[in-house]
Amino acid sequence: MFNIPKQITQGDRITWTQELEGYNPATDTLSCFIRGQSALDLTGVSNGSSWDFEITSPQSEALAPGQYKTQFVIFQTSDRTTLGHTDLLVCPSFENLMEFDTRDEDEKELEAITSAIGKIASGGIAEYYIGSRRARYQDLGQLTERQKYLRNRIAMKKRGSVGGRNVGVRFT
Repeated sequence: MFNIPKQITQGDRITWTQELEGYNPATDTLSCFIRGQSALDLTGVSNGSSWDFEITSPQSEALAPGQYKTQFVIFQTSDRTTLGHTDLLVCPSFENLMEFDTRDEDEKELEAITSAIGKIASGGIAEYYIGSRRARYQDLGQLTERQKYLRNRIAMKKRGSVGGRNVGVRFT
């Protein structure tokens, strides 16, 4: 229903035209609100039979990479009507990017857990105080169990068998 692209890259100029049956671009105002790690508000410009939208290069550059939601709202005199929502993915521009972490959350967590296990195993502290608050690593058994779980999950993802209907059951 909405013509906004599903994916854009930071720094790119994006344009699209939106037609809506039953609304008059000469008298009605169509707005697009983009929300996520950053925010951007756009107002369509009437071209007679539809609205033209533009995200300028500086505007898209200012959007942090990640998942966003868009909301389209029509304003008719004093009435406001939300017409619908879409998803938008903002991708980083590689032009000025020297490095980019392509690991998923499981791989990042596995690295952190492996590091924590290494610190505990080499005699590092298992708890510490910041002011009156105490912080503590999970015990070595919990960390090792989580490490094993993540390794298996990552291996299954690489084989393409995570996210389906397969369920592992273990009887003890």
